[in-house]
Amino acid sequence: MPRFARYRPLAALLALAGCGQADADSTASRPYRVGVADQGDIRIFVEETGLVEPERQIIVKSPISGVVQRLLVREGARVAPGQLLARIVPDIAQANAFARLRSDIAAARIARDRSRAEHDRAVQLLPSGGITVEDVDRLRAAWQQAENQADATEEQLQLVERSGVTTGDGAQLANILAPTAGVVILRGVEEGETVVGGTSSFGGGTELFTIADLSALRVKAAVNEVDIAKVAQGDSVSLTVDAFPGDTVLGVVRLVPPAARQQDRVRVFDVWIGVSGDFGVLRPGMTANVRITGPARRDVVRLPVEAVFLSEGQPVIYKLVAGKPERTPVELGLGDLSYVQVLNGVAVGDSVALEDPVAAAERAARVSN
Repeated sequence: MPRFARYRPLAALLALAGCGQADADSTASRPYRVGVADQGDIRIFVEETGLVEPERQIIVKSPISGVVQRLLVREGARVAPGQLLARIVPDIAQANAFARLRSDIAAARIARDRSRAEHDRAVQLLPSGGITVEDVDRLRAAWQQAENQADATEEQLQLVERSGVTTGDGAQLANILAPTAGVVILRGVEEGETVVGGTSSFGGGTELFTIADLSALRVKAAVNEVDIAKVAQGDSVSLTVDAFPGDTVLGVVRLVPPAARQQDRVRVFDVWIGVSGDFGVLRPGMTANVRITGPARRDVVRLPVEAVFLSEGQPVIYKLVAGKPERTPVELGLGDLSYVQVLNGVAVGDSVALEDPVAAAERAARVSN
């Protein structure tokens, strides 16, 4: 089966348009088409679709489970770091957990103070011989342990409060603050909805907001594994969207991942493309048409892709010598949809068969019969 069979329809038209002397040499008795080796350029393009995304976006979740009491921003709002986004009232289980935490802190403080008092009394009794040194050491260790326990419970409360949660004797609630500057591109809840805390193992928590930095966009294109060798970091990219087919945005390949992933029973590489300059018509969430400009060769000896066949796994051509096709091994270089570079085995001006001469002769014989 020809190695480049999938390129035949386009290659046939190009080859027939440029056969030159080969066409002049053809006769009505020759059952196969003929092309000619010429000198020209070969450039590779890889075309895929990709998803437009902000280079940096943050998903905001609630530190506690509860009910959304108030929302202060909507999609499209520009927010500053530390800006109040929402308030969450904890549910019964969460409120009880906070109450237990404050009770644990109070108990730990009482135990610490009692242990310290016992130690101080023992130290006073030591000179009179009313207590041994070993007893004093034991009481000092108990006091230090109680001190550590009290510090640990208070640190837990500080962590909770630093996350924006108020756990005082008044109303308990969580203030959801913007972790960074950006634009709210998604609001996932409405007032009155129940949310799951981000520290919960169930579902990873409810996504309240998505905040994105829209000053830098990128496109993630899933490139088929058969084409990944044609893509390299730094390659230039042309991006278009169906909504504005006449507008082109320029980009550059930022990352070619080292590993592939499975997508619809096909292995693909998620190539990251950075958008340079003006983003133009690109918007987050759009599907972009991606055209990556791959490697190129200039002024090389080339043949139409359909002139190359495989024989025992090696590329061969049928070169016309004295009007007769001779199977000739060739060494190939870069190839595109129309032409393939020939490094050895053919020269500019050589005529070649564009189909298997034996198969073409057998087909012609069946038609004549």
